[in-house]
Amino acid sequence: MKSINRLIVLTIILNFLILIGVGHGFGFLGIIQIIGPNEFIRGDVKFGLTGSHVDRVFTAATIATVGQIILVIAYFRKVPTQKFKTVYVGLFILFFSFFILSIEFSSLTIDRF
Repeated sequence: MKSINRLIVLTIILNFLILIGVGHGFGFLGIIQIIGPNEFIRGDVKFGLTGSHVDRVFTAATIATVGQIILVIAYFRKVPTQKFKTVYVGLFILFFSFFILSIEFSSLTIDRF
């Protein structure tokens, strides 16, 4: 269990450090996760799976935050089967957030997928 907990912490940290292209440069996904709620409250951000890359960044950051919270919950689970199921759900959500950043949903057709 100790090695699983180390891997959970490492996964959360490395997911926080994913580089993304934003505007005229690049930044870490974790920075978007931190400033995202403030931008949402001010109304400067759009959430959605379709649209440009910049429009999808905040959606992916929000989904990644949910995945990281689920991994933190898995960190404190004691029963091994519950722990592994929770880890798998958290990892799937983190993968989905990365998938949102890396694919263009608006031009997706079934034959190219």
